[in-house]
Amino acid sequence: MGILFKYKGRSFSSARSMMQVVQRDIADGIERNIRNAAISAGAKTKKTAQGLEISGSSTQLDRFRRRLEK
Repeated sequence: MGILFKYKGRSFSSARSMMQVVQRDIADGIERNIRNAAISAGAKTKKTAQGLEISGSSTQLDRFRRRLEK
């Protein structure tokens, strides 16, 4: 008899596969928060091989930084 895990309506019999889904959801949530903070501050985001790149004026980047701190 195995153990079943449930996460967001999905059943998992393997902790490893559930861990991968949870990590992906957390990473997507963080990326969404960064993009939303940049958009509301007036800055632009670009996805690169190193991660997200935020560009804008110094005041826009200051507003972006303050929004992320909340």
